[in-house]
Amino acid sequence: MTIVAGLTTLALISFQRSSRTFKLSGATRNLSAYLEKARVNSVRRHGGANVVIDSTTSYTANIDFSGTGTLYPRTISLPPGTSLRYTLPPATTSIDPSATPITITYDWRGRTTNTVLLTLTDSIGDIASSTVIVGPAGDLSTDTTVTGPVTTPTPQNTTVTTTTGIKSMQN
Repeated sequence: MTIVAGLTTLALISFQRSSRTFKLSGATRNLSAYLEKARVNSVRRHGGANVVIDSTTSYTANIDFSGTGTLYPRTISLPPGTSLRYTLPPATTSIDPSATPITITYDWRGRTTNTVLLTLTDSIGDIASSTVIVGPAGDLSTDTTVTGPVTTPTPQNTTVTTTTGIKSMQN
């Protein structure tokens, strides 16, 4: 009986940890999906859609959900025990959105003004946190890190003439 009770306890602890990991992963995917919806909506509507991070337990997506051309706010709550913070790379200081909210706004090209690293964590802390990086080009990356200075890439200054790279044709 003692062995069965011990194995049952270990299985329950493992199940609870797996459940929290799945909830954190689901919350990360959901946040990524709303960020991508805001980006696509901005491209379609020529700008304006955004996601407001102003709480450690929820965020608000301002998107044209109905397709009428009007932005509507939808507040999405994180699963219980999950919290949200952000960082503005290359800085490494984690910022509490309740104290300092941030709005991730996309322009008509689907770009943002700066890089934001969003971190979702479990309250117990025995599982790894999950991250979503929003780049200035509007790109999203999950569970990666940002190192070094973050800059917006600039196009190379190339001049192409009408004869460059063209071989002459001989009859």
